[in-house]
Amino acid sequence: MAERDVLEALIDKLQDPEFQSSIEKLVTLLDNMNKSGLLDLLVTVTDPDVINRLMEILITTGTMKLLDNLDTLLDKAGDMVEAMTQPTEPVSISKLLAELSKPEVAKGLGKLIKVLEALGKD
Repeated sequence: MAERDVLEALIDKLQDPEFQSSIEKLVTLLDNMNKSGLLDLLVTVTDPDVINRLMEILITTGTMKLLDNLDTLLDKAGDMVEAMTQPTEPVSISKLLAELSKPEVAKGLGKLIKVLEALGKD
């Protein structure tokens, strides 16, 4: 496309009322973002040095493991919330011992112990 054709197409676009309306909205948006300080924040956050530092902080082995298991963790969290909303009765020592014979309870207690070990590490 020749330079003249490009300029004519641009002039046609600038004369389009719908495009003019879009430009007015964009200018209003930028003005509002500037007045609120959001534009300054976006300028800072999009600085390549800031993005690189954020990536260093966010992309770790731990966060990758978390993201890989997020569906499972959310399902388990939902199960725990549901269990905690169920009516319960006080549990005696004999009832506790009886509950430990259930494979799910024993497995859950084993996982709880692993969580406590992880929390206790320095």
